[in-house]
Amino acid sequence: MPQTRNFSLPQRTLPGTLPQGIELFVIGDVHGRADQLAAILEAIRVSYRKAEKRVLVFLGDLIDRGPESLRAIRLALEAGTLAGVDKLHLLPGNHELALLEVLNGGDHHLWLVNGGRALLAEIAPDEAPEPFSDVRERLAASIPEAFISAIYSAPSHVRIGDLLMVHAGLDPDASPEEHLDRHRPLSDSHWAGIRHKFLCFTDGWEYGEGGYFKGATVVVHGHTPAVREDLNLRVEAMAEMDGIDDYRAICLDAGASTRPQIGWAHFYSRGRETMCQIFTAVGSC
Repeated sequence: MPQTRNFSLPQRTLPGTLPQGIELFVIGDVHGRADQLAAILEAIRVSYRKAEKRVLVFLGDLIDRGPESLRAIRLALEAGTLAGVDKLHLLPGNHELALLEVLNGGDHHLWLVNGGRALLAEIAPDEAPEPFSDVRERLAASIPEAFISAIYSAPSHVRIGDLLMVHAGLDPDASPEEHLDRHRPLSDSHWAGIRHKFLCFTDGWEYGEGGYFKGATVVVHGHTPAVREDLNLRVEAMAEMDGIDDYRAICLDAGASTRPQIGWAHFYSRGRETMCQIFTAVGSC
């Protein structure tokens, strides 16, 4: 396996809490960077256990754009064992939702131009993508059924204590119940696709009668890269992943769509404090 370096930001406190007896690991966008994903799972496995129950959440976009989507899928399906955790959640990203549409007979052109060609090249390197009907069956046969089933049945988000994990983010103009509906149509304001409105909102993600306000809730998300450069050259760029104070958000998309670097985080209790540490697993570009 090519060498992967693990960088981190300093440990810091969170405004909210985790349930007693739980420590949480969250992995951001992977995009086929299987070497870095394997390194993260091993780092979690060998880390000192800080609570009785360990939970691991994937934020989605395991596939597309990178070189090894199929291996990344297999690693994710086995992550409970590989990382030594007690509970595993695979949340859907916009790339998984697009794949489901394609497998259901939907339009494949947007998926292909948005990174699907990399996955298709793993499965059918000698076949042209048109007519797509010739390769859809081969695509369906190559994706593990357990992964498709997991994505179909997965919720839009997971909330553990005051941490809300979702692929892209929340909509400041909609209630959490409305916005996080698992079956709403994919759009620019979707929980797996929202960008600007969510990323620029500074009023916080606690919800009450008057809408959102700044409180204990922190949204942990991916989708929009917080890091857009090689961390081997400037590790200080990791600071953009921590938006807890200003935005009540943590972005774990470290730019895996263009570089071999995956963001992840560890959350745990230390006495009365709830701690967070943000990491990146970085290969050679």
